[in-house]
Amino acid sequence: MAQFDRAFLNHLTPKQRALALAALFAVGVAVGLFQSWRAREPAPPPREPGQTLADRNVRFGAPTPEPKAHHLIERKQFVLSYNDATKGANWVCWSLSKSDIGTAKRQTSFEPDPLLPKSFARVKHSDYSGSGFDRGHMCPSKDRSASDEDNAATFVTTNIVPQAPKCNQGGWERFESHCRDLTRDGSVLYLVCGPHGTGGEGSNGRATAIGKAQVGVPASVWKVALVLPGPDAVPARDTKALAVWFPNDQSVPEDWKPYQTTVADVERRTGYTFFPLLPADVAEAIKGR
Repeated sequence: MAQFDRAFLNHLTPKQRALALAALFAVGVAVGLFQSWRAREPAPPPREPGQTLADRNVRFGAPTPEPKAHHLIERKQFVLSYNDATKGANWVCWSLSKSDIGTAKRQTSFEPDPLLPKSFARVKHSDYSGSGFDRGHMCPSKDRSASDEDNAATFVTTNIVPQAPKCNQGGWERFESHCRDLTRDGSVLYLVCGPHGTGGEGSNGRATAIGKAQVGVPASVWKVALVLPGPDAVPARDTKALAVWFPNDQSVPEDWKPYQTTVADVERRTGYTFFPLLPADVAEAIKGR
């Protein structure tokens, strides 16, 4: 490198050599300062089992590991991982308490998410029109009905997937209602849901993608819920957890219970670990039951 530098400098005028040497010196100083700054930068503290996060929607941690196609969107209403390849969420996390449920008027139209990078495709309300699939909420509209602002946040197209009408309006909706019913006694739920696989069956038949944006149609939809007796409660081995796995087709009835499974089973199928900040022994007991 030194020989190359000398050969290069020999071809320059004295003034050019002076400028080149000054530039090399400046670069060296900048590199040294950066390395010094990195050396002084404190490492983030490790998260210990049982530690929780300030964001109530992911109090016990977001699902791990991160999907290959992952763009994190954080709102006060929910947190989601977006996949620009499928044009939908990988997963959505939110917390649900009695105070989240109110009388705000339900929105009527879905809008492209303003928090997406400009380079990402924008899914529109019209991409679902005539497809035979519902605009299936992940974080439900009613779960964020305490204010117009909260309800409007659920009507971004990053928070929906193409869902078979009988699934969305049948067992899936009944399970959403059941989760809200559990908050009546002051319980707080920590929920995660998402799509899985490719290809579902709507009212117009089977499809793998819909609309001009080519929104991916999932084969299944799933949801898990951790149920605590209050906002400050700490999970224990006997803490209640619920999990469901629905086929995304027209075979789903109104009853959600035939689709109930364990959190551990949903982890196995999706490859995610839910509530990763829980102590291992507590998580194992809760998820396997």
